[in-house]
Amino acid sequence: MTIHPAPATWRAANLPSNAFSHLTAWAAALWRRAGLLTVERLASAFFAITVLGMLGYAALRPAYNWDLIPYAATALENRYDNPVDLHAETWRQIEADITTPAHLYTLQSGNPYNRDQYENPDHFASQLSMYRVKVGYIAVIRALEPVFGLVRSINLISLAGFTAFAVLSYFWLSRAGARSSLVFAVPLFLLAGAYEMATVATPDMAVGAISVGALMAIRNGKAWTGMSILAASVLFRPDNLILIFALLLAALAFGWKARAYLTAFAAAFAAVVLIADAGGHPGWWAHFWFSNVQIQNDMAGFHPDFSLAAMAKGYMRGLIVGVLNNDWPPLLIGFAGAWALLGRAGKITGKIDHGLLFALMIGIGGKFASFPLPDDRFYFPFIAGIILILLSNWRPRLDAQAD
Repeated sequence: MTIHPAPATWRAANLPSNAFSHLTAWAAALWRRAGLLTVERLASAFFAITVLGMLGYAALRPAYNWDLIPYAATALENRYDNPVDLHAETWRQIEADITTPAHLYTLQSGNPYNRDQYENPDHFASQLSMYRVKVGYIAVIRALEPVFGLVRSINLISLAGFTAFAVLSYFWLSRAGARSSLVFAVPLFLLAGAYEMATVATPDMAVGAISVGALMAIRNGKAWTGMSILAASVLFRPDNLILIFALLLAALAFGWKARAYLTAFAAAFAAVVLIADAGGHPGWWAHFWFSNVQIQNDMAGFHPDFSLAAMAKGYMRGLIVGVLNNDWPPLLIGFAGAWALLGRAGKITGKIDHGLLFALMIGIGGKFASFPLPDDRFYFPFIAGIILILLSNWRPRLDAQAD
């Protein structure tokens, strides 16, 4: 049986003038919208599944890095009057939680420095002034310890920081209409070191989350809120002062209202000086020598003479290790190119995003110049902020019907 199509007069007789073309246009727009929503939902699901997978694995398999030991001891030192008792209690709690022989061997005897710190309580106590300056981080460990125990509290802070960072990143990109770009955010965050920071005992993941939250507030026009958050972040890492200073320079260069930035910098700078003095920090040069020139088993009374040769050695070491073994240098170069291309294409037009990108990129240079540690985790707040700003402005369309 042959089926004949309805004549054109049927459409004309049954629909108002131009209604059919309007209907088809509406259907096509709806189809495109449905396709876009599907892609965005898939991107969101991919992001959520990846984040939850990494979070679960990090919770089950934390990385027991050396910094776990001095941070644990710093949290305990307000209860003990002498290095011997502090050393003994620190290791008692560590050994109660970490039962794997391989992990314990690495912490206790994995290298000559670790072995000396394990065997010599006085040398171990002399190191704590470099950890004591993270007063906010230590305070949170002490608050959590009665509930979760010392080691698990330290791990929990990194996991909580990773979770907060992921949630903030999702809302940042969603608000910018860039949920499709979540598929790009995941590998970029991994390259920047997010997963490793979720597993180790350092304040870096928490500082990354705090910094991203502050940058989000600034980008949304809440400079006082964002800068207040950043001023408080120096309690977790005093060197986050560099991000605050970079934002102050951006405010001056791009004509933003600078009062919030100047106030935050002044408050954070004063806090850093007071905390370093109260905590007995050995000073910039002694710490520089320890971290970048030659590690010291005993920091008591360590005040090396200033040396341009030693300084150059420290910077050269940081540069070589940074380029060969870490990802922040190539990421910085690639992001600088992406900024230029997106700006030329008219994708980035506002002063706020150009200013933030300027601050974050010079902040990376300032962070390295002030203390040339090569590890990705030290530059993560800057790199993560750049990733989110670039993706927010690029807003890639992954649906097949993209215009």
